[in-house]
Amino acid sequence: MSGPRLLVVSGLPASGKTTLATALSTALRWPLVTKDDYKAILLDAAPPERREAEATTNGPLSFALMWHVAEVILRAGGNAVLETHFYRPQSEAHIRELAGRHAAQLAQIYCEAPLDELNRRHAARVALGKRPGIDRPFDLSQMPPGACWEPLNLGNAPLLRLDTTQPGTAERASAWLHELWED
Repeated sequence: MSGPRLLVVSGLPASGKTTLATALSTALRWPLVTKDDYKAILLDAAPPERREAEATTNGPLSFALMWHVAEVILRAGGNAVLETHFYRPQSEAHIRELAGRHAAQLAQIYCEAPLDELNRRHAARVALGKRPGIDRPFDLSQMPPGACWEPLNLGNAPLLRLDTTQPGTAERASAWLHELWED
């Protein structure tokens, strides 16, 4: 019997990661483990006068919660979709160790789009105001070098790069996963 499966959906903010990860999670019937869910819970729990400060400081705790939930799922033998804007090399080490501890089959889908499109999408998301404290205004070109400018280095894990400005992204990802993990 093979181990659990861990699908990592990576890319810069506004690259289409959450949209794709949500669709794949639903189609696969696997839990979606995403840092932004935990950041939202932490922000909602903060007193109103602390929310602004919490929005800029609770990233490490959100990551810790995401790693913990993924660990619990894999330990129980479950499969998971793991999604956020990861940072190199810290996230790579966490993912490789997590997969290794549970003999998980690991694969990565890297979402990308031209920088001007990422900035346009991000600005539109901020303007909607649906996720205060999570979607904050900034120019993505100012993201640090350790941001997910390229796919994560996950050793020999299969990788699919997707330009999310092209139609059929979810269909291409599903077909790739079906071929990769036929069952």
